[in-house]
Amino acid sequence: MKNKWQRPRTAAEVAAWSDTPEAFGRNLRDWQHELRRVHARPEFARRVRETPALISSRLGDGGVGDAYLAAYVDWLCGKAGIDAPDWVDDSKRVADKAWYDTPKNWKQLLVLSPGAFRQRHLFTIPENVLTLRSGRPSVPNSQKRVKNAERQRRYRQRVKEKLRRLEELEARLK
Repeated sequence: MKNKWQRPRTAAEVAAWSDTPEAFGRNLRDWQHELRRVHARPEFARRVRETPALISSRLGDGGVGDAYLAAYVDWLCGKAGIDAPDWVDDSKRVADKAWYDTPKNWKQLLVLSPGAFRQRHLFTIPENVLTLRSGRPSVPNSQKRVKNAERQRRYRQRVKEKLRRLEELEARLK
């Protein structure tokens, strides 16, 4: 368990920090808040790459926690257009029996649940927390300053070279 409060940054931390179904729900929600800050595919891929520990024995939930985490990562990877990590296909990450987010709406959930969830016996409508941006990822200001200084150095070097050639040309013409 963690010593001071912080949000899990990876799927593996969600599993590692969860010892009850309630803690799993809180950690999953906190991780979703963290994922809202991710805007680049490589960063998202890094946050789901590590294989989370299986938590069904700690939670006693019939594998729902393991299945939900795998389904959620699989579904988000599909939304992001990247390959899901291999650990999501582990046969141990499937719920023992069907789980419905809202049992009274089971008919709707059978139809509306994404395939990543249905194949793991989970029937829910997940929240898409990823807002990936196209283009280059953001760069820290310190890195921008270094690049700008290098660009300025190259520019000055080109100007000096042009001046040198101009002086040579003037010397030939005299």
